[in-house]
Amino acid sequence: MPTKLVALLLITPFVAAFLYAAWHEYRRFRREGPVEDWREKFDIDEDAPGYEPPPEDTDTETEGSEEMDDARTRIEATVTSNDVVLFMKGNKTMPQCGFSSRVAGVLNYMGVDFRDVNVLEDEGIRQGIKDYSDWPTIPQLYVKGEFVGGCDIITEMTLSGELDQLFEDKGVSYSKEAAEKIREANA
Repeated sequence: MPTKLVALLLITPFVAAFLYAAWHEYRRFRREGPVEDWREKFDIDEDAPGYEPPPEDTDTETEGSEEMDDARTRIEATVTSNDVVLFMKGNKTMPQCGFSSRVAGVLNYMGVDFRDVNVLEDEGIRQGIKDYSDWPTIPQLYVKGEFVGGCDIITEMTLSGELDQLFEDKGVSYSKEAAEKIREANA
């Protein structure tokens, strides 16, 4: 029997079951509207092994906000006390993602003295930096307390010479020759 036919015969019952369930959910939705709280629809077996009751809502909100305030304070202190800061996954000598590696590589190659902050070591910082800058991705580069951008923006600025100009305007030392070599290699 041909392989494609066997694959089709194996997958057909799953597709039929999916379509059947989707049709019934559509009919239920048309009759009842959206379900606001699914938990009410299911019985919870509190005697089941491993059951943990949901946490009480006493001080969880204040604890989380205190952690976020602490992270924000640490981020603010780091950004304002260093000329160049890179919030990244990993560190400048061993980045742990390709985007962080690219930005750290550019800064290292250009001889920029920068502070690296490994967001993988602290979940508060990892989420806090996204909230602080209102930028959803990491890495994030700050120069003299000002958010510059992430990997794509830094790459474009390096290739256009805007990063050189930013460093000159802010008084950050870097190797002009290295920046030119990066542009020559990517021309």
